[in-house]
Amino acid sequence: MKKYLTTIIAVAVLAAVAVAAVIILNVTNKNKNDVPADPTAIQEEYVRLFNVNSPDVAKVESSFNGNTYVIEHVNGEDGKLTWKCTSDESIQTYDSSVDSLVSAIVTSSSGVIIRNVEDLSEYGLDEAKRGNAKITVTDTEGLSSTVFIGNYDFSQKYRYVYLDDGSKNVYKLSVYSVGRMLFQKQDIIQMKAFTYLSTDVPERLIVNENGSKILELACTGVDPDAGAQWAVKYPIDRDSQNGSVNDILKQMKDVPLNEISGEGVPEEDLVKYGLAPAGIEYHLYLRDTGNALKSYMIKVGNKTEDGSYYYCLISGADDGFYDVYTVDTRYIYKTINPLDYVNKYLYVKDSDLLSKVEFDIGGEHHVMEYEYETKMTTNPKGEETEELVVTRFFDGKEAVDDDKCMIVVSDNRFTVPTENDIALNRDDDITNDIMTATPYETFNHLLLCFYSNFALSEIDLEEPSEEARGEKVATVTYTEREGAVYKLELFKRDNTTASAYINGNYAGGYVRTTGFTGDDYSMADFPPSLRALQITMAMLP
Repeated sequence: MKKYLTTIIAVAVLAAVAVAAVIILNVTNKNKNDVPADPTAIQEEYVRLFNVNSPDVAKVESSFNGNTYVIEHVNGEDGKLTWKCTSDESIQTYDSSVDSLVSAIVTSSSGVIIRNVEDLSEYGLDEAKRGNAKITVTDTEGLSSTVFIGNYDFSQKYRYVYLDDGSKNVYKLSVYSVGRMLFQKQDIIQMKAFTYLSTDVPERLIVNENGSKILELACTGVDPDAGAQWAVKYPIDRDSQNGSVNDILKQMKDVPLNEISGEGVPEEDLVKYGLAPAGIEYHLYLRDTGNALKSYMIKVGNKTEDGSYYYCLISGADDGFYDVYTVDTRYIYKTINPLDYVNKYLYVKDSDLLSKVEFDIGGEHHVMEYEYETKMTTNPKGEETEELVVTRFFDGKEAVDDDKCMIVVSDNRFTVPTENDIALNRDDDITNDIMTATPYETFNHLLLCFYSNFALSEIDLEEPSEEARGEKVATVTYTEREGAVYKLELFKRDNTTASAYINGNYAGGYVRTTGFTGDDYSMADFPPSLRALQITMAMLP
């Protein structure tokens, strides 16, 4: 019995709490909105509030909280109809945005009607309150319709609206639809950054950080397949990593802005947004099909309080007052490393262009040479074709692709494979597999090391003085078949880096030397690779 009594008491308490909660909610919402229940509300088929179609709209006027925006369809300079904000001519409307807005307004509809309302004040729609929020649509014949916006309903998901059609009917309209009607500046302007056309040709990209230039790139042409080709102009004059530059432009093109956070912000107040100077800013210059130069920019400042957006500017201000926008943090790089957009490799060419590579490292001098011969071959179709055959030599000995001269090259082992190695390499357990290489393979691997290890690890524009320059630690000379010569020299800077020079000219930075001094085996380094090649070449007859 005690168990049942406890249950009954608990149910009674819960019921009392529920009733109290309902009473509190009703009182709270009644006080907040002065909204009655809707005993006379009738769910009907949806009724459009405006009896006009988008193409026939000549003017739309939205008023709320003392602000009024008027947009009108007028003839532009080219004679075509365009939208203009006649209430504030400083606002540059965007036809696509306004078209979408007008369409949403005139198709607004309600499916809930409260008929024959005696006291409109209960819905915030009496004469005294009607002017607080309203939307008027005028068609090309000069006929106008106005919808007045009243209180929220109990659920806070709808608002009561009144149409000046002579009836005493009140409609319920979703908060979203009402928000579209009571449009703001951001609803009628371009809310995207970098809105250039795909036919526009990029010319220059400049990146500033805290007011100072950190990167400048110039477009050298457009490849139909690979896209825009770039050259770095600052901080050093070098080729660019085209893919990285095009990726950043692709990310920023048509990036959506979230909202206008501040209108008419004076220049002295930009500092509180982190925009004076901006943390980072991008300036892009392009030419359209008529060769006219166009420019776009975005300046990015502090994060908003919730951390989801950055404050930003997308244009200057002739009058000293700016519109501050917000942009999603996912769309913009807030920090940038110029080295990520510079072609860091000191020599990158197709190996088939080379005739000789000479190098002096660690007191050793070696020569890698190439011989080219065009031979006639027969393809699978039985047709005779020309084929370029390349023969590689190391210190005068041909580097053949012969598995009789293989060595073990895994785990920094550079030895002739034993029978046990060969057995392990041929069983079905790949965890026991070892790597072996022929003279041809080790030759190519060493050449790859000369490409990958000679790369700028940091940009340093200040060239060391001749007195401060350390000893020469490496020299690599590339001679191409056409006769061009590229001589790379590294001078010791400290125990891990060296200053880099190309044909006697400072390369604008330094490279890591651990890649070829043997102190760092996390990358393909020269002494082991060189040693592997020497061992395999020694095995040749």
